[in-house]
Amino acid sequence: MKEKFEVIEIENQTMTLKVNRSGGCNSCSASGGCGTGILANYFDHYSIFNKPLQAGVSVGDQVELEISSAELFWRAFQLYLLPLLALFAGSGLGMVYFPANELWQIGFGFAGFFASLILTKYFIK
Repeated sequence: MKEKFEVIEIENQTMTLKVNRSGGCNSCSASGGCGTGILANYFDHYSIFNKPLQAGVSVGDQVELEISSAELFWRAFQLYLLPLLALFAGSGLGMVYFPANELWQIGFGFAGFFASLILTKYFIK
């Protein structure tokens, strides 16, 4: 998958790139019921990250980078399946510690789910 990025800063042989992550998510009629469109509302609409400086690139230029299918699969796993697995793991942990109290099991499940969302938002770039 190839994507165009805007160079917003160059410092010490490193270029800072910015890309719009939700360009298509707001344009179709299904954005209100689409999982990607709903999740896009809770995350920034752009990503900023650093890459080594390419020759001849200056601030404001557009550069094209390619992501491998393995990396794309890993990122999709982190965004979609990790929260679901954390929900089940939290619920299972609640069943181990509170086998007779279903409310605690549900609470542990939701705690695992929301913790994974927070970790995804702040620590996985």
